[in-house]
Formats: sequence, structure tokens, C-alpha cells
Amino acid sequence: MMSSLKSHYQTTIDKAISFVGIGVHSGEVAILKLKPTTMTRGIVFRRMDVSPDKREILARQYNVSSTTLSTTLTNDYGTSVSTVEHLMAALYGCGIDNVIVEVDGPEIPILDGSARDFVVNIEQAGVRYLEKERSVLWVQRKVEVVDGDKSAMFLPSFSQSFSVSLDFPGTAIGQQAFRYDSSSLGFKQQVANARTFGFAEQVEALKAAGFAKGGLLSNAILVDKEKVVNPEQLRYKTEFARHKVLDAMGDLALSGYPIIADYHSHKGGHDLNHKLVTKLMADQRNWRLMTYTEYADLVGPQFIASSKSAHKTGEISFSHDALAHARLKEG
Repeated sequence: MMSSLKSHYQTTIDKAISFVGIGVHSGEVAILKLKPTTMTRGIVFRRMDVSPDKREILARQYNVSSTTLSTTLTNDYGTSVSTVEHLMAALYGCGIDNVIVEVDGPEIPILDGSARDFVVNIEQAGVRYLEKERSVLWVQRKVEVVDGDKSAMFLPSFSQSFSVSLDFPGTAIGQQAFRYDSSSLGFKQQVANARTFGFAEQVEALKAAGFAKGGLLSNAILVDKEKVVNPEQLRYKTEFARHKVLDAMGDLALSGYPIIADYHSHKGGHDLNHKLVTKLMADQRNWRLMTYTEYADLVGPQFIASSKSAHKTGEISFSHDALAHARLKEG
């Protein structure tokens, strides 16, 4: 599987893929189809149960209409599709820039609560390269959003990483942290397999409010105070933090470009992620849009080599040559 930042050219899938599953919040069964496209518009959702002139929704942060428990996109006609984040993360992590997503209902199937099945099937479908070069969004300065004791930020970097920390005292989660450096090739092994989670004491209230109607132990980790209710073991000790990285990757992919920055969040979620991307995009001084060729030339082979080894320790170090080269380019 290719990394999301390993190709100069934009991509799509080589073959169509189909899924059938239940929506974790709606409880409705939906058929989902991913189709190749030669258009370079990004990820386009199509609600097949809606009239053709109103069914299309572009996966962009300006179409986010709700971030309550999941990310929902809505077009100008009021047509919406919810729980897009796991699919968006899978496409992003697999390096897929353009695809048509057809769904016959209001919510993307939750499958097993992770992005694993999406990734496996995308791998099997293969990658097709398009003629248009990929662009990246390079963050130029710190961008941060804070909500009480919750926060999310971008820090300037020559590579892309995602770091999260969680704090759920008195629960099986406790304090957790996880960092994923996308210069590594471990998206499938490190992130995609991590499942969504919820709390037993909130289930009835959520269902009464119209959420979690399709929530099952087969598609989510259920936490009951200091124990995990699911009969099987956690897939990782830090599965909860890893899933928050998965969510962040999906939410940030709605910018429409790979964002070159260090992303950090503490007790974050969909709402903070959306606010962070919106704040980033709102001020052009925050970022610079460049082609992948310009980015690769800016970074230089010295840094690319060092970043591949740096992910093992979670630390990024830049060679003096790479930094000097970048400053010359910027100057």
C-alpha cells in the first residue's frame, strides 16, 4: 500500500468496490460503492436515493454541517451524508485523491468501527495514476483552537505527523497518547485497525437523542467504567488514542489536500478538528499551496531519508543541508 505522500501524481482506485453495512447512528443498512474517476475534484459523495440534481456532495470542510459524534457533510440543497471520517481516513491513508462515493442512504456504514475493511478493499482494487500533479498544503505558522481544557493545533514542519492525547479518568481508557508519522508505511498496521468507542452509561441517552441506533459490540468498543465490555481483547493498548488519530486524518482530509504540519490534539474530536481546519484555511498567511514537486524539492532527499528513521522514536530532526535549502527556496 502506498503512503499518502509518496506520489507526485494524483490517484484514483483502479476498480470499483462495494460494501454493505449498518450506520452506527441511523441504524439503517446502506450499500456503499467506491468508483474510479478521471476527474480531479477530490472525493465526491453521491446520495443515490436522492434526485440526480441534488445528490452530489463534495468532501470539503466548508460542507461540514455537524460534528456531533461524527462528521456530516451537507450540500446547498440540504442533502447530507454522515459518519464520513473513517472512509475519508482510509482513502487518505491509502493515497487516494479522487473517487466517487455512492451511498443509498444518509450514513456511511460503520463496518467494524475502524477503517480496516476499507483499506483492505482499496488495496485489492489497486491504484490508478492520473495526469494531474498532486498539491500539498504546507503550514507556515502555528494555528491553534482551544475549548476549555481541549485543544488542537498545527505546528510548522517539513513532514506530516498526527499526535493525540486523551484523558478519561476512572475509565478503562485513562490517559493515553499516540503519534503517527506519515513518512512511515504503517498506516494499515498502526492506525486503520483502531475501532471507535463509546461509554455504557451514555448509551440510552444517545439512543433517545437519535444516535447510536446501530451501535453493536461488533462495531464499537464499549467502555463500562474501568472495564471493556467487548468479549475480545483490544487490538492495541492505545487503541482509543489510535482511533482519535484515525478520526483526525479523516477530518483533516476535508481540506482537500495533504496538510504538511505536525498536528497535535488533547481531548480533541470532530468539532475541534473542523474548527482547526477552518481557522487554517481562513487566513492565507497560515499556509502555502505547492505542487508535490515543489515540496519534494523544498524538503530535499536529506530530510526524506532522516524522517523515515525518525518516526521510530517519534522525534523529527532536520539536516542542516535540508534546512538551508528550504530557507533559500523561501527567501
